[in-house]
Amino acid sequence: MDARMGCCIDVGHAVRAGTNVVQAIHEAGPRLFNIHMKDLTNFQSKESQVAVGEGKMPVREIFETLILERYQGFIDLEYEVHPDDPIPGVTDSFAYMRDVKSRIVIGDY
Repeated sequence: MDARMGCCIDVGHAVRAGTNVVQAIHEAGPRLFNIHMKDLTNFQSKESQVAVGEGKMPVREIFETLILERYQGFIDLEYEVHPDDPIPGVTDSFAYMRDVKSRIVIGDY
């Protein structure tokens, strides 16, 4: 297959389908072109979405794997709750992800 063919992993869809999202990122390797990031308190329920860092998503392991795979694409936040006032959850999600990323020691990889 042409190297321009790749995939986008939506971590919420992946875990709800029973996929180990960290392993999926590793297996996609250089064909991973985009990540849709969210967090869930229940991997069987789309309605359990919360700000990133408040759920069960293995955020640190996801970021570690992205670094290990030398991922160069985007990480798009999908925050689909509190439509009347999403900014606090969006802000908290970005702050949490930035903090996680800042604590990963790049030299370890």
